[in-house]
Amino acid sequence: STAGQWVSRFEQELCARTGAAHAVAVTNGTVALRLALHLVGVSADDEVLLPPLSFVATANAVAHLGAVPHFVDVEAGSVGMDPTALSARLEAVAERREGGVFNRSTGRRLACVLPVHVFGHPARIQELRAVAEAWGLPLVEDAAEALGSWFDGTHCGLFGAVGTLSFNGNKLITTGGGGALLTNDTSLANRARHLSTTAKQPHPWAFFHDAVGWNDRLPNLNAALGVDQLEDLDRRLEAKRQLFQ
Repeated sequence: STAGQWVSRFEQELCARTGAAHAVAVTNGTVALRLALHLVGVSADDEVLLPPLSFVATANAVAHLGAVPHFVDVEAGSVGMDPTALSARLEAVAERREGGVFNRSTGRRLACVLPVHVFGHPARIQELRAVAEAWGLPLVEDAAEALGSWFDGTHCGLFGAVGTLSFNGNKLITTGGGGALLTNDTSLANRARHLSTTAKQPHPWAFFHDAVGWNDRLPNLNAALGVDQLEDLDRRLEAKRQLFQ
């Protein structure tokens, strides 16, 4: 099931590959996104700013929490979210009130900025982070396709509070199905592990759950496949670079 040495080893090797302090393996990239958004405080009726150019999972993860996707245009260079468009959109609709930043048109709270590293190509993430920080909004990165993608010495997914990876069959490596959260925040990582294992408190026999959690953890068999796949990551990255050229 979800217990076993391969889950821990896969997480450790993801940390070694990305420089992340923590990796939390889960069943797929969509639940990784949903869990990441929940961790930074996205809840029902909030709005999340994200690009319209992505796989549907990015918007689905927002909707699964009862929140509303708020689309911001992409730019040509990276095909990721445009920092200029994000800034302009916030200036046009956002206002600071007690309790956060709100969309003056809809009345809903603006809860998060969610850029996507499309095809693993880094978005203009430092500029996007600067805009998010200026408005006091958390940044979650959809790095589903960006394993092995770095910008200015930092792996994609580690510029904001938390980032997510996918190991679906069409990604650089696969665990059959699977995903992971990357973060340098120990408290977020601990909370992710707790909530993704049904929020069960450690105990040798009693079942006590102190929150509404999810059964999201990656099974041990899938993690073992991921460890094997990581051994071939460098060759696959080189092939991807050649395709890009």
